[in-house]
Amino acid sequence: MVPVKHSVAVIVFRGDQVLAIRRPDDDDELPGIWGLPAGTFRPGETLDELILRVGREKLGVRLILVRRLASGNQNRPHYRLEMELWEAVMEGTPSRGEWQLTSRESLRPGMEAGSLCCELAIQNKSRDS
Repeated sequence: MVPVKHSVAVIVFRGDQVLAIRRPDDDDELPGIWGLPAGTFRPGETLDELILRVGREKLGVRLILVRRLASGNQNRPHYRLEMELWEAVMEGTPSRGEWQLTSRESLRPGMEAGSLCCELAIQNKSRDS
């Protein structure tokens, strides 16, 4: 049986832009790709705990969940990824990682490279002008 990873990606809106982060160049799956902040549940971790950890570890901010926007899954070489996309509000300015406010369309190269969070963000039209 293939292992399953349960993950959550977070989309933060600023007007018609979204917060994107760049994966490290040594990332084992999608090096250097721009995408959304995301994390995989640890055993016993709640959704709120995961979101707080993603905000703290990846951005150095506090993230507050607003609503669930989408979900999807994807077969990866060694596991199956099941992901939810949540809208969040960000308290503060990121102090960790490489980040930018950008158009949702700028996530298309990530989607084409196989990023499920980018695919969910582009397919979900919430908050589009």
